[in-house]
Amino acid sequence: MKNTSCILLAGETAARRIREEGLSQRQFSTLVGASGGPKWLVISQLDRVLMGEFFKERNEPIVTLGSSIGSFRNMCYAMAEPLSALERLEHHYIYQTYSEKPSPEEITAGGRKMLQAVLGTDGAREVVENPIWHSHFVAVRGRGPLASENKALLAPALLASAMANAVSRNSLSAFWERMVFHSQKSAGIHFQNLSTENIPLTEQNTCAAVLASGCIPLVMTGVQTPKGAPEGNYRDGGITDYHFDLRFRHPQGLVLYPHFFPYMVPGWFDKGLSWRRVRGDAMQSTLVVAPSPKFVASLPYGKIPDRNDFYKLDREDRLKYWGRVVDLSRRVADDFYEIWQSGQAVEHLIEVGAEDVPHMLEQVRAA
Repeated sequence: MKNTSCILLAGETAARRIREEGLSQRQFSTLVGASGGPKWLVISQLDRVLMGEFFKERNEPIVTLGSSIGSFRNMCYAMAEPLSALERLEHHYIYQTYSEKPSPEEITAGGRKMLQAVLGTDGAREVVENPIWHSHFVAVRGRGPLASENKALLAPALLASAMANAVSRNSLSAFWERMVFHSQKSAGIHFQNLSTENIPLTEQNTCAAVLASGCIPLVMTGVQTPKGAPEGNYRDGGITDYHFDLRFRHPQGLVLYPHFFPYMVPGWFDKGLSWRRVRGDAMQSTLVVAPSPKFVASLPYGKIPDRNDFYKLDREDRLKYWGRVVDLSRRVADDFYEIWQSGQAVEHLIEVGAEDVPHMLEQVRAA
């Protein structure tokens, strides 16, 4: 089973432990979910296996960290019936429909309606009170004109923050403040870069916090001051933490990262910066599980879904395409399940040391 639809990419510490102990859910103290909008559909089946099988017997606390769609997914992990919650999220996400030229207000309203359908009557309380799954949802609060919904102010401010970021990622703190909503009395994740504020997650602000985590500037309106949070306009956490740079403190143990890519881009503005990738030395304790490049190439259009599908495909073609990707991605989930159950994780590990990302990606393509 060497050629599979999924790849296992491990940092040095993670690889060593898996070689010594095999692969077990007990090894992991943290679960990470990236931004990426519709890209998550290629791992929605993997989420089902993780929720329903891999973590089924979990009885010790585990921290989850997410931005944007990663927050939406991780919210489901913390609900009383996670598989049902994920199925509702998948259904409403795929079948979301907007007018021909939707306003940011319309798209935000659609996102709020989606989350309300997923959470139902008791979902927010379940997330906040869950004794096992400790949620952390990342949003950002814009400074100065970045708090505005006026495009004439917002657009140039976004450009300025992107240009500053290209020079130094640390410059983002002059434009944005990372806001982390956490479900326990104190945060279990501690970032070591950028301006950050921790905010208690409550039943009253859960929906607003998760929605804000995915509110893309110019595409959606922000969320004004979630209950119990500092005053401001809250937007997409992917701006500071698109895939996360992995240099954050977390509970002792390994980090499990079900991801749509075999690489990580730290922030939203880093997507076009080829030199700004998460390096192997930041992945010491991380295991990434992702679709293989060969599997992705076999999908319709040879790619995983993305936001451009809303513009390039009509509704019927988009629904057909997204549904087919979800169906096919069962292979990724099944292969991960077999690797885990058969005890063959070591045979499939690609260990990542401190080498450059291009070298790492060559290993992935050759796997």
